[in-house]
Amino acid sequence: MESKCQKTCLNPQFIEGTEWSVLSPEEIQHFNENAICRTYEAGEAIFYEEDDCKGLYLVKSGLVGVRKVDAEGGHVLLRLANPGDTLGYRPLLAGEKHRAGAEVLKTATVCFLPKIAMRHLLISNPELGAGFLQRTAQALGAADDRFFKTVTLPARIRFIHLLMIMRERCGRIVEDGSLYMELPLTRRDIASMLGIRAESLSRLVHEIEAEGLIHFSGNLVTVSNPDQLLNEIDAGLHFP
Repeated sequence: MESKCQKTCLNPQFIEGTEWSVLSPEEIQHFNENAICRTYEAGEAIFYEEDDCKGLYLVKSGLVGVRKVDAEGGHVLLRLANPGDTLGYRPLLAGEKHRAGAEVLKTATVCFLPKIAMRHLLISNPELGAGFLQRTAQALGAADDRFFKTVTLPARIRFIHLLMIMRERCGRIVEDGSLYMELPLTRRDIASMLGIRAESLSRLVHEIEAEGLIHFSGNLVTVSNPDQLLNEIDAGLHFP
């Protein structure tokens, strides 16, 4: 269901630490008056690869996956977008089509700002465009880091590292000190993010389960000793 954004859709508290934090109260009002909010259920597409870029999408709540179609027609998960993240700024600034699609992984509310309204903000506040250009440069650096980890770090370390990242978004510590998570990702998604085949991930999961470190039941994950996994990551990230 679509609706005009409420006056509080974009507010100083929500945009703190994001590119939008440079907006003045009047510019925030302009965003709220022109943006359209919609709540998506898991599995729904926000936009598809090769769609025309008609504006920007600000994730208000939930979790969104950015996907790209591979040579075999499969959908590879590239990265995750969390509340406060903006999608579509690279193709908008470059005047291109979307190079990847966006699919909701966990019920999400997303605010869409049409291109013409965004252009008004870019003209009135050059700092906003500079912020998105900086984010683009940071994304390129992050891509280099991911490639480096893929070719140098063992798949086991990359997998454990991903789990520890996900704990901040969908995990909780229970009474006995263990970590409980409900992952919004499929095994195929996890494998694509690690740069390995699904079969290799299955073997890796069985290996770690056999050691008693982690227990998987569908998308439910229990980590008996989170500190032990953090220590393994720390050791794996330090080269001799």
